[in-house]
Amino acid sequence: MRNEIEMRRTLEGLIDDFIDHSAFFRSWKPDLIGPALCERFLLSFDTLVESFPALIALGASRMKDETTRTVLAVNLYQECGEGDVTRTHHAIYRKFLTSAGLTPASTTENPFSQEWRSHLFEYISGSESTSSVLGALAAGEFLAQPALSRIYRVIESNYPQADQEYFTKHLVLEEEHVKEIIVTIAREARTEVSWNAVVEGFRFGLAVWETYFDHLTQHVLEAAEPQ
Repeated sequence: MRNEIEMRRTLEGLIDDFIDHSAFFRSWKPDLIGPALCERFLLSFDTLVESFPALIALGASRMKDETTRTVLAVNLYQECGEGDVTRTHHAIYRKFLTSAGLTPASTTENPFSQEWRSHLFEYISGSESTSSVLGALAAGEFLAQPALSRIYRVIESNYPQADQEYFTKHLVLEEEHVKEIIVTIAREARTEVSWNAVVEGFRFGLAVWETYFDHLTQHVLEAAEPQ
């Protein structure tokens, strides 16, 4: 059976392929993306940040192993500001938006954001395998650090005076979350069948993220079209 190092390399390889083939990340470069395009991304991403706690909570509720539930519960506790409503990750993200001079839209959420949420929630609530559920959650954790680091390079250059805590905090936290979740996966995937289920869930999670980023690319680049 694979050890933690082999498992992490396999999953990181899937993330590398995702980033390499993503139209969003090929176009998301400081010399290509200005404030107008950044604003469309940031306001769209707001609803995803708001959805993360419920997603983690649902995943934790599906876990049968107490240690795995605890790991996800700690993640959720951090996401929710460790009991301080002003320090939730969504509140910190909104603080960035406000300090950048942006106001979250009060209009209906983008359909592709709704699709992202519904597909992940349906999979996590409906999958018969807790290993697959863990894999789907792990896809977001593994993707967060490399995705946010690339996104943040552009955000920082366009909003240098804004409160950067949401991004800088996550670049540290997500590395810790990956370390925690790979230990959890190794404990969960003790057989080839359970490991294959983890990978299946991981691939599903990445497919949902791929669809989201594909739609997001179209949405962001609309701001660059001549009016």
